[in-house]
Amino acid sequence: MSYPRRSRKVITYHGRRGRPVIHQADNGRFYIMVRAKGGGTKRLYEGSQYRENDAIKRLSLKDA
Repeated sequence: MSYPRRSRKVITYHGRRGRPVIHQADNGRFYIMVRAKGGGTKRLYEGSQYRENDAIKRLSLKDA
């Protein structure tokens, strides 16, 4: 499958709900782009932990 591609399911990430574009890095890892604190964007890799509504979650893109 060619990348980047849009997620098939709706994902809530960093307080935003939507269908993010899934990218693939040169080393084969998958990631999505999210807003960075203070402006700009950053990569959120598959398996990364992030906080949402005082709960720690792990990003899963395999079934997305």
